[in-house]
Amino acid sequence: MKKNIFAIILSMILIFSLPITMAVKAYELPSYVSNSYENYNQSTADYNLSQVRRIRSRSHSHYRSHSSSSNSTNSIDLAIYCIAGLIVLVFTFITFKINKKKSTKVYKNIPPIFPHNANMQIAKYIYKKDENFNLEKFLNWVKNIFLTLENAFSQRDWQKIFTFESKELFEEHNAQIQELISLGRVNIKDNINIIDAYLHKLVIDGNSENLTVSIRATMNNYIVDEASGSIITGKKEEVFDTIYQMTFVRTNGIKTTIINGESITKIEKSDWTLTKFEPVDNNFVDDISGIVFNNNNKF
Repeated sequence: MKKNIFAIILSMILIFSLPITMAVKAYELPSYVSNSYENYNQSTADYNLSQVRRIRSRSHSHYRSHSSSSNSTNSIDLAIYCIAGLIVLVFTFITFKINKKKSTKVYKNIPPIFPHNANMQIAKYIYKKDENFNLEKFLNWVKNIFLTLENAFSQRDWQKIFTFESKELFEEHNAQIQELISLGRVNIKDNINIIDAYLHKLVIDGNSENLTVSIRATMNNYIVDEASGSIITGKKEEVFDTIYQMTFVRTNGIKTTIINGESITKIEKSDWTLTKFEPVDNNFVDDISGIVFNNNNKF
């Protein structure tokens, strides 16, 4: 913002100072005329009147010619400088408008806390039991689950989330979507940008592995009336910056399934099932992370 204001001021100075400078230069006397008067001494008084008149006549004629040429050159220079100044001014104005438009985004719901990143600790433990596990592919799979889930809410299509959620979580989300449909409302979630995803906690309870993934994303999130299209809740320009905790469960001792040399990391089928999907809010307490057994003792 300050740079734009400085550029505008500089452009105005450039536009208005150059004509003044050029005008002053246009009326300056040539150096040889000035010197001729400075070197003038008493000996020139002996020249006769006719010689003086001829010299003055030639001098004035030459000066008028030089002055005319100088004025013509100055006019061209003046035009060039003015055009250059106007170009700078217009460019600065356009840049200012673009930056102002970008700055209309309003960020809300900034995460109050960032859950601990335990990628290395958890991945190392899983690798010992499941050599087929691939951390990078697993996190990419989680990101796809997140996008599918958010798009399902926007499209009010609960069938999209049936394949990877537990029965209890599916019924919960399905009820939320059905409520939107009955109210004639649409929860728009677009411009979704996933910033980060990492393993946060692995809980072993003897029968199952409960793996929690923290995923941070920004998005536009608002509710519109289906009939009129008017916004009921939120604003289009509001960008929500939030973190979700996604907990996946699989039977303890199960290894990642390999098909054709690749681990299964597709939404349609996986060894993991999504059981929890919760945003991180002001009530979140990051007191337990890493590897945890059912007696709450860290590994």
